[in-house]
Amino acid sequence: MAEGVYTKLSEGLQKALDERGWSPTPVQIASQDDIADGLNRLVIAPTGSGKTMAAMLPLLDRCIRQDWKGMSILYITPLRALNRDVDRRLEEITASVGLSLGLRHGDTTQSERSRQVRSPPNVMITTPETFQLMFTGKNLRAMLTGVQAIVIDEIHDMAGGERGWQLSIGISRLEAMIGRKVQKIGLSATVGNPDAVAA
Repeated sequence: MAEGVYTKLSEGLQKALDERGWSPTPVQIASQDDIADGLNRLVIAPTGSGKTMAAMLPLLDRCIRQDWKGMSILYITPLRALNRDVDRRLEEITASVGLSLGLRHGDTTQSERSRQVRSPPNVMITTPETFQLMFTGKNLRAMLTGVQAIVIDEIHDMAGGERGWQLSIGISRLEAMIGRKVQKIGLSATVGNPDAVAA
């Protein structure tokens, strides 16, 4: 890895990446500082370019450095995208630095849901629909109060449609409930109108 690149990553996280022979991609290098500084960003890059880690590595680093408690990072993705390796890749990295990851959607077992309530994961991968349902229960709303950042994968799949509006309302509802803004990062391989989607 080039000297000076990703200097903001904490020692434990950098060590975990080095042990896996990881080196940053151009989109990760280009977006790291802004995401690490807590800015809202729309990351547009081809499939396989490392968008997920571009968003998540700076967030995991902030989670460690700033000692974020409870469920602090929401990763929202369409259900079909869960069939990819998003959860497995992230789980390996989070576990290596002592953080936890959970997966919650319509097929999540009741025992796993209960375990998540008892011990909220630092990172929760979920769908737009399940995110909406999380406002309906007292314990789930309590979990949401710790959210610091939301990553929206495949944002082009939702922007401009009913799901996008529902997600936007859900995020606004979350911010109103916790009394502060959360960082928002959108990921996409293809966006025809980036300014509109970013807005």
